[in-house]
Parts: sequence; C-alpha cells; structure tokens
Amino acid sequence: MSAIPVPASVLFLRMRAFHGQPVTEQAQRRERLLAAVKQALAPWQPEERVVLEAPDGLAVVGRGDPWQALQAAREAAASCEDVAIGLHYGPIKAEADTLAGARVAGEGLETAGAVAGFATQHPILASLPFRQALAARWPQRAKTLRPAGDFVDERLRSHALYAFEPGRARRRALWGHLFAAVGVALIVAAGFAGRWQREEMEAASRPGTIALEIHPQGEIYVDGELKGVSPPLARLSIPPGPHSIELRNEHMKPVVMDVQLAPGEELELKHTFEAPKPAPAPKRVAPRQPQSTQAKAIDKVKGWLDKLK
Repeated sequence: MSAIPVPASVLFLRMRAFHGQPVTEQAQRRERLLAAVKQALAPWQPEERVVLEAPDGLAVVGRGDPWQALQAAREAAASCEDVAIGLHYGPIKAEADTLAGARVAGEGLETAGAVAGFATQHPILASLPFRQALAARWPQRAKTLRPAGDFVDERLRSHALYAFEPGRARRRALWGHLFAAVGVALIVAAGFAGRWQREEMEAASRPGTIALEIHPQGEIYVDGELKGVSPPLARLSIPPGPHSIELRNEHMKPVVMDVQLAPGEELELKHTFEAPKPAPAPKRVAPRQPQSTQAKAIDKVKGWLDKLK
C-alpha cells in the first residue's frame, strides 16, 4: 500500500449493538461475519482487495470496479442481518504505526465507517462519491442507490447518503416498460385514428362521375372550363359539390344545368341536340274579287233583318 493516497472503494461492515455484549458472543458474531464476508468476496480477485479488522466489524478496501464492492455488500447483508454496511469511494494510504509498524488509513476509511454508523433504517448506505464512481462505469446500476437524506457525523461533516434499493429500481424499470408499452399502444391507437380520419377525408373528397350520352356531339364545359367533346368523351370525373354544366354545339342552342354531386356519386347526362324546324312555307291565297255595290246593299239589309227578328 502506497504512502501516497490512492482512490479506492471502501466497504465498512459494523455489527449492531456489538459493544456491551459478552466476549464469547462477540467472538461468535465476528466469526460469522468473517465467514459471510469471505463468501461475499469470492468473485472479487484477492489481489484487488484487502480485508481489515475494525473494533466492531470489518472493512474491505478494494481497487477497480465499485460494482464489486456493492455486490459484496449485498451478499454480506443477505447473510448477516445484524450488520450495518457503509460504502464510500475516497483516498486511502499506508502510514506508519508505533505498535503495528504500519496501518491503512485515510479519508476513505473514516467516511465509510461514518456512513455505516448511519445505516439504522437501511442495511446498506452509500456516499455520494461512491454513487458517482459507480455511475461513471454503470449508469443503470447506480440507479439502485436511491437518496436517503443528508447526515452529519461527529466531526460535523455533512454527507449526502443513498440507500441500496434494487427492488425499487426494478419497479421503476417495470413502470418504464409499462409506460413504453402504453406509449406504443397510444401511438398505434393514434395511427388507427389517423388512418380512420384519413380514410374519412379521402371518402369525403372522392370525386363524382358523370356518364355522358350526347347526340350528335357536344362540347362539355364544367364551371366555364372545357373538359372535352362527347363523343368520344363518355365519362367525366369531377370533385364533389355544386357545379354548372354546359353543353355546346355550334349549330344548336346551348344547354346549361346546375348539378350537386355527392362524394363518389355517379350521374347520367343524356341530351340530343335537335335542329330547329324550318319555318312553314307561306300559302298562296286566291285574290278576293271586289264586291259589287248591290251585293253590299243586300248584305246590309240582311243585317238589319237579323236585328229585327
């Protein structure tokens, strides 16, 4: 261990209510803790971590991936329910000791021990630096550490701590999947609604058709615009709505009509242009012979007699 401080993950395990117990019971608890920690550290390479004894428990100092420290903490907490566990990521160093010759010390160990002392409501607490170190490598796994509040230690240092709650993170993930599924369902529903609206709009704008049967021939005008000559034009497609239809033949009188065409509706338009009938020839009338004076007188007398009757 270098005398120069190096960053490391520190896992501090403190046995609750350890002081004040009989020595034999303390020894038994320490043995159980050692066995649990040994099993929990099995996946962690021995050259990457160091196990240290503490007055009321153990401390594990390790380099490398902080996730290994969190995994070991979870395994140890599952085996020993009467253990408070603190996790911290900070500097440690080897320094001279008058009795042991050398010892491991540093802010990393001190803070991890303080964090473990706050683990009364939660079996595992982690400091903000540990969560940040974990998030740098495993952003999703760092979400298993949920805010537990701010705590002040004996040296009046404030610590923002996080509780290990993997179940809550999984529930959040499940809710995330659920919301994603609901989002997909809403998108699909919106797709169906959009398609339905689109179909409705397409149906409302579907053009109508006019079947033409014109004799002998005529120009077809729709709203003043020439559309063709029928025949050969037999069918005419126009948008729905009101329209003015005009049939023209240069030799005959034009025909104008108004139509109201519904979407997709088909109408038949039949018309025969008829040539105007020629004026009747004048009849010759024989000239009337001039009436004689006597004849006029006779007619006049007859008129008198008719009145006297």
